[in-house]
Amino acid sequence: MHRFEERVALVTGAASGIGRATAIRIAEERGSVVCVDVQEEAAAATAQQIQAAGGRATAIACDVSDEVAVRSTVRDAVKHFGRLDALCNIAGILRFEHTHEARLEDWNRVLAVNLTGTFLCCREAVPHLLETRGSIVNMSSTAGLGAHAWTAAYSASKGGVLALTHCLAIEYGKQGLNTNAVCPGGVTTPLHDAFSLPEGADPKLLKKVMPFTDFVGPEDVAATVAFLASTDAKHVNGEHVRVDGGMLS
Repeated sequence: MHRFEERVALVTGAASGIGRATAIRIAEERGSVVCVDVQEEAAAATAQQIQAAGGRATAIACDVSDEVAVRSTVRDAVKHFGRLDALCNIAGILRFEHTHEARLEDWNRVLAVNLTGTFLCCREAVPHLLETRGSIVNMSSTAGLGAHAWTAAYSASKGGVLALTHCLAIEYGKQGLNTNAVCPGGVTTPLHDAFSLPEGADPKLLKKVMPFTDFVGPEDVAATVAFLASTDAKHVNGEHVRVDGGMLS
């Protein structure tokens, strides 16, 4: 498939996990990719892998919670490739802790990256995406749809991403901009690898994350992101798609 030929996508969180898999998937479909991540060297490595395979990519270091950095990143991305057709907001962080022990600074940091970062990227990209009648794909989670113990900040941020997605879909849909969200369940990523129960946590509160299948690779989620970011999904707007093996069915 060449769904992204002559199209440009900006992918945040492109250093690893779902972001990296998405950047590679879009490049495999002939898209030009701007690989964005706070981890500069790892983002560059993703771009270099795409280039080595014959694709077009560039890397930009950016903390998505930094308003000035996001504005500069979107400006530089458009300057580099001349246009912007898709924004894939995948950068995110996760903490596991007892809610009554959570520090305000940690709560604020999770929301700053996951929710405010998504908002900032959308705000800066929307004018360019309206010109190309493009797409936004935001990364939510099953944690934004159902209950998860020890993830109050993360779950709140992902619920906020869903609300933001629905608002943008209505506000800009008639102008040709599609905005959708993906809600993964159990995916093997650096976030998953960092999981550990808080001290004294009751393991009985840990719901089985993928009831019918094992944890899947980030490529499975990237395939859904690529669909929603492509013209194949031109009549899909304001939707959230679960990639969870039936967890919430």
